Parts: sequence; C-alpha cells; structure tokens
Amino acid sequence: MLTSAITWIVNKIGSPLAKWATVAVIVAAGYWRIYASGKADAAAARVADDLNAMKDKDRLDDNVRKMDDAALDRELSRWVRD
Repeated sequence: MLTSAITWIVNKIGSPLAKWATVAVIVAAGYWRIYASGKADAAAARVADDLNAMKDKDRLDDNVRKMDDAALDRELSRWVRD
C-alpha cells in the first residue's frame, strides 16, 4: 500500500515538474542564443569600427605625405598655436 501511494505521489508531482523543467530548458536555450548573437554582433561592430579608423588614418597619412612643406606648415598652423 505504501509503495503504491508513493508511486502515485511521484507520478502526480513528476509529470508537471518534467513539463515545467522542459519549458525552463527551452527558455534558457532561447535566451542563450539571443545573448550569444548580440555578443557576436557587438564584436563585429567593434571590428568594423576599427577597420574604418585604420582606413581613415591611412587616408590622412597619404594626404600628409603628398603635401609639400608650405602646405604642411599651413595645415599644422591651424592646429598648433605659438
């Protein structure tokens, strides 16, 4: 009699518990997927920003290299005060 009562209690509690545990696992997996996707997007944006900054720096360096001494002095005088 006791084993049948314990079996009945476990079956009554175990079935809903298993359902809710399955729902919790699915929700956690969905959250983790969204979190990982956002993290990857942020990393990609950082890499894109870094590449754009390097392109701008290279373009500026090329412009400075092409300037003659007088043009370079004029440009620097805009930024440096005596």
